[in-house]
Amino acid sequence: MYGLIFHGNLQYAEIPKSEIGKVIEKSYIPTINKLVSNEIPFALNITGFSIPLLPRGLIKEIEEGISSGLIELTGTSYTHAILPLLELNRVEKQIEKDLEIKEEVFNYSPKLFWPPELAYDPILPAILRDFQYEKIFVDGEALLLSGNMNTAIKNTVVEYDRLVKASYGINPYFNYFLGLPKLKKSLKYVFPGTVKLLGVKEITGIPVWQPVNITLMLGLGRFPLMNEKRAARLLRRTKNVMLYGTDLEFFGYMPFGGKIMNIDSLISFVRKNSLKIVLPSKLPSSGREFYLKTSSWAPDKSLRIWYEDEDNRRLNLLARDMKGDRAYLAENSDARGWEPLSERRLDAFKAIYEEWREKDE
Repeated sequence: MYGLIFHGNLQYAEIPKSEIGKVIEKSYIPTINKLVSNEIPFALNITGFSIPLLPRGLIKEIEEGISSGLIELTGTSYTHAILPLLELNRVEKQIEKDLEIKEEVFNYSPKLFWPPELAYDPILPAILRDFQYEKIFVDGEALLLSGNMNTAIKNTVVEYDRLVKASYGINPYFNYFLGLPKLKKSLKYVFPGTVKLLGVKEITGIPVWQPVNITLMLGLGRFPLMNEKRAARLLRRTKNVMLYGTDLEFFGYMPFGGKIMNIDSLISFVRKNSLKIVLPSKLPSSGREFYLKTSSWAPDKSLRIWYEDEDNRRLNLLARDMKGDRAYLAENSDARGWEPLSERRLDAFKAIYEEWREKDE
């Protein structure tokens, strides 16, 4: 069995706001439509902030997918905030606001939670349990690496690090060809099923495995030395895992390594290889339990991407004093992002200034 989850966020750090309509038209509508019409079950994670931007027809299709048991809607933070960087009362507000939108629009209370950037800390399960969440998506490698209790002493390096560098244009051909053998090696670490997370309160964790994700995406994109047949052969050893667990925008709009995937290729891949797709909540338990450290799905499993840059440090500091509705925009992770556009970052700075000036007056 395999699961699918598609993450949608219309505040995407690298996508201009002027392109939102195009993203919906080229990615959201055809991807969701074709998955539902082909009766392929999947989890859908869309931020509460993004939902009012969706056309009514798409909202209706999601509603029908939920009622037919093909779509499992997840909870997340309202504006894609990195939750471990927030004070606990703001973590609660972000989760609560997202949940309110989904209950209002879809009359649906999610039981699965997708933490933006899979950023996690051991208190988060307790807050989620207070909101009746039962399961949370987590980074698979972060689980395995959490045995290293002090990363200030021992650095974390993942096997597919060269492929991450290649996708960001750093010696792309060199890193790509050196990275493929390591990707194959990393698939050996993937284990099947869900886990018990030993947080402040226990919760079920659904691992998302980046080696599986990357192998599938390289295969669907028909990259050199990695076609669909080879991807299928490499993934054959993995069972009861998430087959795809990243951005919805990669289908139809956003390039991955310079190539744009089409949802038809994923559907064809599933059919050709007779893969049984189930809702992520249906994946069986592995029987394993883990203490998961404060982490994310960044290549080094840390939160550094979102706090080390000087602008990000300033945003994180100033946003802590905010209490009103503008705080949600100030906390939006896509102002910080991997490679954010200036307009996204300025949205956060403007929200901070406007609340400060309003209080001052």
